[in-house]
Amino acid sequence: MKKFLAYFSITVFLIIGCYVAKDMSKLPSTFDGTKVNVVDLYNNPEKYETNDADGVANIMVKETIDKTHAINAVTAIVFDFRGYDTLGESFVLFTAISGTVVILRNALKGRADKDE
Repeated sequence: MKKFLAYFSITVFLIIGCYVAKDMSKLPSTFDGTKVNVVDLYNNPEKYETNDADGVANIMVKETIDKTHAINAVTAIVFDFRGYDTLGESFVLFTAISGTVVILRNALKGRADKDE
């Protein structure tokens, strides 16, 4: 029963991941980088409002809100700009945890067999 539950949960996770990735691929690009050129910002900061500490941050936040229409800039960056990256990181983390559990379970099983 435990094997069935493990296989079932992995299958559900993969199906949901594929469905979400398919839907995300249909979304239009949310940020094309046309308003802020990072190299130009570094070379010619006088073109941008950088008098206070939040000058560059304000430019980025305003463009993020204009492009994504999100209320929270951090959420917009994580989920709109870095959505595929976040999904990939989740998949890698899940795979690493699953592999570690398998290795440790086999090691403990081998140790128990050796003690008997």
